Amino acid sequence: MSVLGRLCRPVRGGLRRLSVQEVRGGARMVLCATLSWYLAVELGINSAPIAAVLPAVFTLSGIPLWAPRLGLYRLGSVLLGVGIAAVALRWLPVSTLSLAVVVSAGYLASLLLRIDGAPSQQVLVSAVLVFGVPVSGYPEQRVLENLVGIAVVILLGPLLWPPDPFRLLSGRLDAYRGLLDRLLVELGRRPGRAPLGQGAAQGSVQAGDLWQQPHDLARDLGRARRALRWSVTHRRSAAALDEVGHRIRLAERTAAPLHCLTAQLQAAGGPAAARPGDAHVCEGLGPLLDAVRHALVRALAGADPAEPIARARVIGEQGGPAGSGRHDGLLRGLLLLVLDRLDDYREAHFTGR
Repeated sequence: MSVLGRLCRPVRGGLRRLSVQEVRGGARMVLCATLSWYLAVELGINSAPIAAVLPAVFTLSGIPLWAPRLGLYRLGSVLLGVGIAAVALRWLPVSTLSLAVVVSAGYLASLLLRIDGAPSQQVLVSAVLVFGVPVSGYPEQRVLENLVGIAVVILLGPLLWPPDPFRLLSGRLDAYRGLLDRLLVELGRRPGRAPLGQGAAQGSVQAGDLWQQPHDLARDLGRARRALRWSVTHRRSAAALDEVGHRIRLAERTAAPLHCLTAQLQAAGGPAAARPGDAHVCEGLGPLLDAVRHALVRALAGADPAEPIARARVIGEQGGPAGSGRHDGLLRGLLLLVLDRLDDYREAHFTGR
């Protein structure tokens, strides 16, 4: 089994325990959905206001601090989709050709109304649903139901057990740091000896998942910062988010060279190894790899990496064995690139403390 296969393999059998955040998220969604239904019924909008429930189901599936922004985005999408369908019903007969026109217009509108770069599928869904129910008053009813549901989500969702975005992102960064540490330790102990066969192929897929984590963290960091503008309870988290943001940026900047490095080290032990001596070359990188690992893990934990960086620089200046060749130079160059980025991080956030 590959290194990452051992680190990231799923648990077989049984059910995973629910976390406190997952339980709270489910309770938050149930309360908001139930209240939305109740209010829509009491206001006489509909006896079965399904559309009033949907904002809680879809908007609160992520971090609730995003709910106000996502709710307003959903409202705009619904209004645009309902408007497209209403215009089509007024000027076109209900037919297959008319449906094609509605779908085309809804698709184009979804490309114009984006959030975080993704097209709004809600525009198309609302347009098709309203067009498929050509009943007088249905477009207005759907808009009113969504207004009730979105109002509940915006006003109540962020106040029910709001999670601290700093704790969430810091915990995910710590999990990435732990996986990365274990991976580099394993490669340092057995460089150039990546396992062969099915396990290696499976590990390469999981490796891609690992290196994607810093980019996902950076994306969610931006979302959390925007969400704090709407939050009353967590505005003080902005400074803490800046601190964890620096570490996330470091993880993102070092992910690409580390991905290339680990792929080269694993390939050196596989059937596609360039030369029989590649494994010996990789073994010479052990001390430098270990020093860089110490520096990076320390920096990602929020500590000053000055000492391990200095130790890694001394080892790097010693160079590799004579005649080690281009492959050794490539691997050392990748490690030194990681060191350069660690130096940039330290100079920006620890110099003068």
